[in-house]
Amino acid sequence: MTHTHAYGDGFRPAATRTMIAWPRQEDLLVDELAGLARAYAESQAFVSLLAHELRTQLKLTERALSSAGADGLETARDSTRTVQELVETILELERNQPAEPADTGAALCRALNDLRPAVEHLQAEIVVSKLPPLLLPQGLVEIVLRNLVVNALEAGASRIEVFARPDRTICVRDNGPGVALEQAATIFGVYSSKLSGGGLGLTLCREILRRRGGDIWLELPSTFSFRSR
Repeated sequence: MTHTHAYGDGFRPAATRTMIAWPRQEDLLVDELAGLARAYAESQAFVSLLAHELRTQLKLTERALSSAGADGLETARDSTRTVQELVETILELERNQPAEPADTGAALCRALNDLRPAVEHLQAEIVVSKLPPLLLPQGLVEIVLRNLVVNALEAGASRIEVFARPDRTICVRDNGPGVALEQAATIFGVYSSKLSGGGLGLTLCREILRRRGGDIWLELPSTFSFRSR
C-alpha cells in the first residue's frame, strides 16, 4: 500500500527488521561445561556409594573370619561371593550392554536370605507375589531389592509386600509410618544403613535403574515402585 506525505510524493514505509537473539558462543560453552560438571559430580558420588557397599561387605567378612566356628566361615564365604558379584555387576553396569532377563524371584530370595537374621530379629512378615523377569543383570536386581527391603525394615515395618503390577512394575510396600510429604523430595538421598547387606539405600537403587534406562519412585506413604526399560 502506497502512502502520500504532505508534498504529494508516494513512499512505502520502511520494513521493520526482526532481531533474533541467538545464544552467544560463550553461553553455549558455559552450559556445556556446567553439564559436564554435573555429570562428573554424579559419577563421583556413584563411585563413592559403590565403594561404601564394598567396604560394608568386607567388614562383614572380617567379622565372620574372626569367629572360628563353621557359621563364621560360611558367612565369610557368602560375603566374599557378594563382593565378587558386586564387582562384576559394577563392570556390567558401566559397559551398559544389553542384559539377559533376570529371574526377579530368585534375586529376591537371595536378598531375603542375606537379611534373614535381621528379619527374624525384628519379627517382620514378608509377603512375596510372583514377579516378572527384568532386563537387568541378576546382581543389580538383587541389590535393588535388598536395599528396598532394608529401607522398609529400618523404617520400622512389621509387614512388607513385594508384588508386580500388570505393566511389570515391581512394588515394595510396607506398613511402616511412611514418608512425610516434606521429605519425599529428598528421600533418595544417601543414608547410613543399620542392617548388614544394605548400606547404600535408595540412592544406589535410583542410580542403578537410571543408568540402565529404568526408574524408581515413591508412592506415598510407603510404596517404592521401579521398572527397567
